[in-house]
Amino acid sequence: MGTESRVGPPALPRDRLDRDDWSLVEDEVETLFSLPTARVEGRTQVYEDADLRAAVEAATGVDHMWRFFFATRVSFTPPLPTGVAPLIRSRVASEARGAFADDLVDRGFERVAKGETNRARVRSGARAEFTPFKTTYTLPDGRTLEFEGFLAVWSDDGFVISGGAYPADLDATLSTDTGADADDYRSELLELIRSVDA
Repeated sequence: MGTESRVGPPALPRDRLDRDDWSLVEDEVETLFSLPTARVEGRTQVYEDADLRAAVEAATGVDHMWRFFFATRVSFTPPLPTGVAPLIRSRVASEARGAFADDLVDRGFERVAKGETNRARVRSGARAEFTPFKTTYTLPDGRTLEFEGFLAVWSDDGFVISGGAYPADLDATLSTDTGADADDYRSELLELIRSVDA
């Protein structure tokens, strides 16, 4: 479906992603939901920290996507009439938050909890709705890892959905030394999200 779709890829800070060794692991187009007058598709690209994945697997034998970032370019068929985007922003944001929570569960996370949504500006100047998430991942030996994430939704020249997740206590729980610092991961994720263009 992705090769046949007219939905272009999201505008990402690819130089930074390449420089910081993020690896593209998914590039898909799917129908996000339907409105009474339009079909809503999204082209999503998912990047992961492959170095962290390899480091944790080498130390523990556990292979998992520990840290990821994604962005979705949203397309409406037929295109939205002028002035309609603000009227459906809350619907798009609600659908996106629900889909992100479902995606976390599909990736093996548990106890997904959504925090309070706040507004902040992204690089384009648009005001985005940022929603924090917390979740957990249970290792085969029963230990539980805490994870944090964010989902942002905004409209500029079209709707954009972006977010990701990262471990909050990886080294402490696994007794490893991967340099997994939750504060740094949080800052980097938020910077990447803000750098996505419509």
